Amino acid sequence: MTISPPEAEPAVLDRAASPDVRLTRGAAGLIAAAWAAVGVFAVTQGWLGSVYDGRPRPTPLDVAWTFESMLVWAVFTPPMFWLAWRFPLERGMRGRNLALHAGFALGFAVLDVLADAAFAPLLGGLQTGLPARFVGKLFINVFSYAAVAGIAHAVRYHHLAVHRGTRAAELERQLLQARLQALEMQIHPHFLFNTLNSVASLIRAKEDQAAIRMLVGLGDLLRLALKHRDAQEVPLGEELDFVRRYLEVEGIRFADRLRATVEVAPGTPLDAMVPHLILQPLVENAIRHGVEARAAAGRVRVEASRDDGMLTLRVGDDGPGPAASGRRGIGLANTRERLRHLYGDRHRFELSGGADGGALATVTVPFHLAPPADA
Repeated sequence: MTISPPEAEPAVLDRAASPDVRLTRGAAGLIAAAWAAVGVFAVTQGWLGSVYDGRPRPTPLDVAWTFESMLVWAVFTPPMFWLAWRFPLERGMRGRNLALHAGFALGFAVLDVLADAAFAPLLGGLQTGLPARFVGKLFINVFSYAAVAGIAHAVRYHHLAVHRGTRAAELERQLLQARLQALEMQIHPHFLFNTLNSVASLIRAKEDQAAIRMLVGLGDLLRLALKHRDAQEVPLGEELDFVRRYLEVEGIRFADRLRATVEVAPGTPLDAMVPHLILQPLVENAIRHGVEARAAAGRVRVEASRDDGMLTLRVGDDGPGPAASGRRGIGLANTRERLRHLYGDRHRFELSGGADGGALATVTVPFHLAPPADA
């Protein structure tokens, strides 16, 4: 029996919409086994009582009547579950529904006695009349209904808790996705504005061919950036390809003043997953402070390596260093926020001085590959 509240928003579930009770073979077997266990317990208790108290021991007919009652209550269980979910004992409806359940309990007590009358020809007949039998079994029948209704309420609240937890997790995931997309979208207009500004500078300097090449390169960059606009992670190879294209565009602006290298350590898979556009703001930052801020040529290096289950990305320059340049801005802040949202405490981001001077930005994230396409 698949017993689950209908799919609905939490507010609807809180109003206890009619449940969907479908009796499956496995659930029917579970109900039958539960009531059979109750019957075995009742028969065993009667037998032990007869041993110690000297009462007559239960006869096979007594055992048959016990399991007849268990069979009847096993049949009653699914509709009892439905009634418990349809009329839950919740705030604002507890008094009314409690009265309804009292009526339901009496109704099932009547049905139980009627079932006894139906089985009586097979089990030697009834020893008492129906009214007396109803009164004699009333307490145990009401207690049995209350027990089943209590279990039904517990199962219902468990389903509600699971549903709300799943719903909360889904809402949290959607919120996180929205925040990440908002952070990523800040990158697009940022480097677009800077590149267009560079194109304008080239046009003012009457370097039309260089401006055209930069616009073509910018078109390629936008195509690559929009290729994964809905993805938060991309393969390392594609991220490095984007950085190379970006360096080519910036190379047009700086000509011989920009010397850039992109290196991947041996054994580092290019299909390792990294945050989309994680390197571009760092490379832009390195160019601004390591090349643009001085007249001499500058060097920017991008490195990727794998070590102890982590993937490390480094962007370095030979400029004045982070302390001297006072590096701030959207690039570094954006990078920190995106890494925090994506990986929590399972990442590291540092901006430090390089071993040979300049600045070195280091990003370390958990190493993992793209899931299979059919996963």
